[in-house]
Amino acid sequence: MPASESGETFPSETEFRALAAFRSTLRRFLAFSEQAAANVGLTTQRYQALLVIKTYPGGEHISVGQLAAELMIKEHSAAEMVSRLVQAKLVRRKTDPTDRRRSLVVLTASGERCLSHLASVHLCELRKSESAFLDLFNAAKDEPLTTS
Repeated sequence: MPASESGETFPSETEFRALAAFRSTLRRFLAFSEQAAANVGLTTQRYQALLVIKTYPGGEHISVGQLAAELMIKEHSAAEMVSRLVQAKLVRRKTDPTDRRRSLVVLTASGERCLSHLASVHLCELRKSESAFLDLFNAAKDEPLTTS
């Protein structure tokens, strides 16, 4: 990897090409994700919320505040999103047995089915794009970022 007189390193041509291919693949995947979610009446953010709710560590139920933190959004935005997911019957609220002031978010059977479908189509799409991800990592492995 070429370096400047100050020791700053620059990507090689192989790394530039891998980054460009990765960026393009990522943008196509995000567009695909947006359309796949829209096909079932969701936004990508709501799909992401369902993923977070389903995969919250330890098999515990997630609070609205924890969901906001995971999605990197404000708590009131997460509360509004949960309300919309409740209206769509994809999640339900449950009172936290250890702190009755706090509500937890739980996937419904309908939410589980919807999420399973979306996760399935997303995984298929990701598998089609596998080489762009591997090429990026392989380019970095072949020419590691170092300073001179």
